[in-house]
Amino acid sequence: MKKLIGVVCGGYSGEAAVSMKSATMVMAQMDRSKYRPVQIVVDRSRWVALTDSGEVPMNMNDFTFVENAKVQRPDLCFIIIHGTPGEDGKLQGYFDMIGMPYTTGGVMNMALTFNKIFTTRLLRNMGFNAAGGVVIHHPNTLNTEAVVAELGLPLFVKPNEGGSSIGASKVNDAAALPAAVASAHAEGTAVLIESFITGREFTCGVLCVGGTYKALAITEISTKKEFFDFAAKYTYDQTEEITPASLPEQQYLECQKISEQIAEAFDCKGVVRIDYKLMDATFYTIEINTVPGMTEHSIVPQQAAALGIGKPELINMLIADCEERSIY
Repeated sequence: MKKLIGVVCGGYSGEAAVSMKSATMVMAQMDRSKYRPVQIVVDRSRWVALTDSGEVPMNMNDFTFVENAKVQRPDLCFIIIHGTPGEDGKLQGYFDMIGMPYTTGGVMNMALTFNKIFTTRLLRNMGFNAAGGVVIHHPNTLNTEAVVAELGLPLFVKPNEGGSSIGASKVNDAAALPAAVASAHAEGTAVLIESFITGREFTCGVLCVGGTYKALAITEISTKKEFFDFAAKYTYDQTEEITPASLPEQQYLECQKISEQIAEAFDCKGVVRIDYKLMDATFYTIEINTVPGMTEHSIVPQQAAALGIGKPELINMLIADCEERSIY
């Protein structure tokens, strides 16, 4: 019998709409000769399976639903929630407790990489290059003069936990910092202020399957905006994504090697994408995306395609790896 795959999407953050688009691609490209996918939407008001007969509530005690008078339970879940609760370890913890296999990394991997300041501190302690930064837990605690004295200008301000650059901004003038912190704080419980790294922007996906770490092609991101913000990510006439990136061979291989090392160091699983700035011939890690976009226009499918891996094959690889390492 075909295995039932729950394509879990939605989420509680501003990235929910992107997650739904990613789920549409995964549903369309999944190999129906091997698998029977069902889209499962998670949001604050409901958890439902989208069946042929309409929305069916999920039983949250065991992640089952009723279809055609039969109780159905996915054999495994393809998590495609960008942001909370699918990219911060919360959903993974729930699935661990009920014995449900899933395609992403585990609780520790997801929780650490979702917290930007923890990620940055760990990267620096491991010997990787990353921007210096400070965390502000409440706008009232911001000491603008102290922050500027420590980090200089310009600064990059973003929610400590979040994605798609929602609530992020570049600050060129110290007077603009309080408003930027307030905007970022509206999207989360803490704000990360970092030194702004200038230079070309690159991103590299890594396949973390079968116990190995294989870098995909590298993409250079060039945007008309001041930085690669939410509008630049999803308004395609404002951004150019060049895959494979034009880099000297030695730098290209260096970026791929760093990406593989970071993915292994953080015990990533499935497919991840790591973002960089190249400044003065040095790659600075900006972010680790453990549930990267999988829409028709997303970067990771482009990078896989550059290596001859089509969308159905990529999805099959992630599911097969999940099956192989399942302990349930």
